[in-house]
Amino acid sequence: MDSEAITRKYYSKLKSLPDMKILSGLATFESAIVIIRSIEIGLLYLVSFIIYFALLSILFITEKKLIFFFIDLTAFFYIIFSYIIIGYYYYALTLFSPLIGYTLLPRTSELKSSLIILAINFASIAFHITYLNVIYIVMISLVFYYYIHLINKKGEKITGIKSLQILRPFLANIIKKDSKQLEKFLQDISIKSTIHIGIFKVNNIYFVLPKIHYGISGDIGSSKFIYQLESENPNNLIFHGPGSHEIDLATSTQSKAIAKLISDEEKKADNWVSLKFYGIKEWTCGEFSGVTLDFGDKSLSFVQRPNYGIDDLPLKLWNFIVNSGNYIVDCHNEYLERELPSNTDSCITNGILKSIKEKGEEKPFIVGYAEDKVKDCEGLCDNRIRVTYISDGEKDLSIIYIYSNNADPNLTVKIREKLKGVVNYPILVTPDDHSCTGTVFGDLYIPAQPCEQLVEKALELTLKAKSQALKTTISFKGIEIKGVKILGSIISLMVNALEEVGGYTMKTFWIPLVTPFILTIIFILLTNVHIKF
Repeated sequence: MDSEAITRKYYSKLKSLPDMKILSGLATFESAIVIIRSIEIGLLYLVSFIIYFALLSILFITEKKLIFFFIDLTAFFYIIFSYIIIGYYYYALTLFSPLIGYTLLPRTSELKSSLIILAINFASIAFHITYLNVIYIVMISLVFYYYIHLINKKGEKITGIKSLQILRPFLANIIKKDSKQLEKFLQDISIKSTIHIGIFKVNNIYFVLPKIHYGISGDIGSSKFIYQLESENPNNLIFHGPGSHEIDLATSTQSKAIAKLISDEEKKADNWVSLKFYGIKEWTCGEFSGVTLDFGDKSLSFVQRPNYGIDDLPLKLWNFIVNSGNYIVDCHNEYLERELPSNTDSCITNGILKSIKEKGEEKPFIVGYAEDKVKDCEGLCDNRIRVTYISDGEKDLSIIYIYSNNADPNLTVKIREKLKGVVNYPILVTPDDHSCTGTVFGDLYIPAQPCEQLVEKALELTLKAKSQALKTTISFKGIEIKGVKILGSIISLMVNALEEVGGYTMKTFWIPLVTPFILTIIFILLTNVHIKF
């Protein structure tokens, strides 16, 4: 299951409200018409509108955009109703109460939201109370309450947690930029686990591969882990290993602490193991291809899936890594076009083991490094591009590292074509960077897009790194940290709930919204109101 494709689908439904000047200007214009109309049909028309406005102002006291948004919607129908429905214009004040209820759900329960819209409706038509009107406003609240209750139950059936209980902290983070509420929720549902980190020291560069996924998004959890570790030691190059959001860290505080611990271990002289280099090995298996750096007891493999892409390799590959010492980098350089095959883990492990089976003679480990920045390339969370050149004296590769959440396949192809003949294996690598994921309304994220400047810079830096390459040594250190709080399998259940409940909600969310309109028509017919056209 492509979890991010599912999440992106529903996240993209969120849109920002129009500009504040437009909303307030329209509200002022409509309010003026209401005042003029009240002179014609009676002061009660204006008083009812003022009560409605006052209640909205209290309810959304810190959210002026919402106040004007609802005033604009309601005032339009309020004015129209005053011309075509003689004496029953006040029904317009109740038409958007379910939409008000929806906006309250991120901070209140379905019961409280239902009672609030009941109270607003009752107060707005307080001067026009009849038994039919009471039934009318009660029915609006009951339909709203029952619908949200049903949505909650659907989510609870899948995850054991009510849908709104899951959704509320995420909405608070997206709409109000309140990450504390979301991190508290994630910490509450997280589980303790042991994480492993492999560090390959190449001169003063550290290739770091932790059993951590860099999510969920923005500043949440381990989304900033790459940058936190770089701030401790700028010479760290942090790769993305197997696993998805189930190994997201629960809080950014914990992420910082682990980054500090890794940096401290890098500075210590003890427990580093010197490695020999047995060359660059290429392998293929089914849809996968890999380039493996063979260090004898250890290895580091860069795994790709040309034409089909990868959106996180199976987490169980970490068992192979820990037991064998053969580390796997998910290059994450083409977004997923087709789901991973069922034999993904065995295919990759067999490919690696076969490639390093024959050791042969020790080879020179030749390394060069260069970095620079690009401008205006879409999809990057950071404008840096870092290139590491590695050669064994016969074959060579260039690791082009950019800060993005995956890449458009066309970018990967363009870089391969540009570096053809320069190195044997040009490899674009992204760390599945979630630091700029979900930080604005609209698409969840944009993979690195084709950018000529980026392609040219990849060539320039590869040539520079190659020209400066020197024979060097390689050493390794493994770290194990126990009791780390990660999200665990609950995140997969949450994605399943998002797919099922989200699909149902997108098809049915209109039911509470149209209820007041349908009831208005029914009650108008029941009371034989004269309608003018």
